[in-house]
Amino acid sequence: MSVEEVIAFRRQSAEFKASDSLLDYVQRLIAFTREKDEFHFGLSPRGSLAIMRSAKTWALMCGRNHVVPEDVQAILPSVVEHRLRATSDDGHSGASLV
Repeated sequence: MSVEEVIAFRRQSAEFKASDSLLDYVQRLIAFTREKDEFHFGLSPRGSLAIMRSAKTWALMCGRNHVVPEDVQAILPSVVEHRLRATSDDGHSGASLV
């Protein structure tokens, strides 16, 4: 995939609208990371924006013009891996969002 194609995907997917139920789903995931003791720090607002941008792009790459929860689940590990740190801090998080 060329840089130009990636830029085009980002621009096109940015125009997608997410349903209220999908936004609620992502908000519940974010809240989970903030409320549970398994993580040092929960996901930030920037993290939630990254999840939505990535899920929209994933949906477009899958040939859809809307986002479904499975899109969020597909991209979630890659998007949050560097943003979440397990409380155990041993490098192996027992906590999981997916």
